[in-house]
Amino acid sequence: AAVHKLLTRNEMYASEQAMKAVKAEGKSLLDRQVWLPETVMKKRDLIAKSVADKKPIVMGDLLTTCSVKHWENPALHRYKGRICFRGDCAKDEHGKAAAYQDLGASPAGIFSINSNIPYGCCPGNTTTASDAITAYLQALLLALIATWVAIPIELWPEDGSWQRMGFKNYGDDRPMCRLYKALYGHPEAGGHWERLLNKSMKELGAIPVPGHKSSFWFPKQFQLLTVYVDDLLLSGPAELHAEVWKNIRSKVDTEDPEPLDRYLG
Repeated sequence: AAVHKLLTRNEMYASEQAMKAVKAEGKSLLDRQVWLPETVMKKRDLIAKSVADKKPIVMGDLLTTCSVKHWENPALHRYKGRICFRGDCAKDEHGKAAAYQDLGASPAGIFSINSNIPYGCCPGNTTTASDAITAYLQALLLALIATWVAIPIELWPEDGSWQRMGFKNYGDDRPMCRLYKALYGHPEAGGHWERLLNKSMKELGAIPVPGHKSSFWFPKQFQLLTVYVDDLLLSGPAELHAEVWKNIRSKVDTEDPEPLDRYLG
């Protein structure tokens, strides 16, 4: 049944396996430079610098969660940590609600997907699909206002260096780091990923399909690409799929493409 059990905060902090999963996810994000630990400073100092320099900032929290996959079968239990940006409670340097760019995402709809698949059913054609790996995190957070995140204590360096520097897990002594990548939960994340995708496809010679959002036509290879968030769907002459996927994957990090099995709608 693939049931996920979301652990409560108390359950997560009390479980060694859960905390290990959360820290592993945190390390993965650090390896991708999602936030920059070299920029760390106390919240009070960050606010004072912003006001003195007259440079507005956005300050938000990182939310750590953990769920247990396959909860219905104890033999298959696997702990999965996740970390996202709390865009619902971010503030500026004066404590007011943060303002963001009007930057929405436009993923493909069912109509576009159902227009792609029949093309792959034509004689000599085929349809293959692939997932972009941590799609949003492939894009830089190109926000107009610098975004900073409070790092929860479970993601602090294990060498105790931040404790020795006087950071605390609460109040104005919380450690704040500059957010560098389009982390899930940030209101602009989907828009930045979509901009990166559009730019990358155009560099490969693909043409946006009028009337079909996040759909691209490769005129040289007669291939049609439709993208729903991080799911890429490609249809066209079977013998040219490998060439087009190689080109796509030179710009976007994806899993190995496979024949179409299941897809949205």
